[in-house]
Amino acid sequence: MNLLRDQPLHPEFVSVIIPCYRQAHFLGEAIESVLAQTHPHYEVIVVDDGSPDHTADVASRYPDVRYIRQENRGLPGARNTGLRHSRGTYVVFLDADDRLLPEHFETCLSLFRRQPELGLVCGDFRWFGEEGTWHRHSCSDQPDQYAALLRFGFIVPPHSAMVKREVISAIGGFREELKSSEDRDCWLRVARLYPIRCHHQLIAEYRRHPGQMSQKWDVMLSTGVQVMRYQWPYVKGISMYEECYRSGIRQYQDACGPPLVWQMVADARAGRWKSALNALSTVLRFYPKGLLMLIRHKMHCLSTAQQ
Repeated sequence: MNLLRDQPLHPEFVSVIIPCYRQAHFLGEAIESVLAQTHPHYEVIVVDDGSPDHTADVASRYPDVRYIRQENRGLPGARNTGLRHSRGTYVVFLDADDRLLPEHFETCLSLFRRQPELGLVCGDFRWFGEEGTWHRHSCSDQPDQYAALLRFGFIVPPHSAMVKREVISAIGGFREELKSSEDRDCWLRVARLYPIRCHHQLIAEYRRHPGQMSQKWDVMLSTGVQVMRYQWPYVKGISMYEECYRSGIRQYQDACGPPLVWQMVADARAGRWKSALNALSTVLRFYPKGLLMLIRHKMHCLSTAQQ
């Protein structure tokens, strides 16, 4: 690993930024997946986002890892802090509970070499965790990748991508007001201004576990729709983009809406009224047809019981 401050950086130097909050028990695996890369020119920056666990102890086991601690600002703020302290020409954002596969850097960089005009490249990933491991292909061959991103069919999760530093800096990094979907918002802003491509190689692993943000349905739904609405000024009046925009919103609603409705029902039955009312508020604002779905289900149950 080239970390000598008094020497010029390799032109393909990669900065890996790992935010960590309450995930010290996963952090070692994330760091070691970077250390296993076949491309030798990189740095690892761990941003401790005010975590109350032993994040510092885990990071200290790896002498070449740079450790930064800050008051809790959330995932987007931690990523932006890492970006400000990084030095690479290219950047990878790796969450502390996920892992890279060994050929990640070399595979992405080879595409940048062939197409230096690209602002971002990405690849495929596979799930791993409590339910085993399986492959997930999430990339699109659609020529217009901004349209593909609007449709919700591209670049998930964030560590399956590598972005040029000058590009991520030009768009201002991550929106820190977002509680979720900040990575998709960022990639949408990149794709609107720069060409991006997928090399379709498996390069990342995405952990499934109960505490991850992607299973907080109210947050995922509300921020996901909000992220899409940020794009409306740029798609309004362009029929193809408007269609992709509506499709993207439906994707969020269909993916997050039904689980949120059933979570609301479970909370109500258990007497967790504050959680149930919060879920109801989110459903009314972002997935009103979920109430119709619930009414139809209840009517079906009543009809079945009377037969």
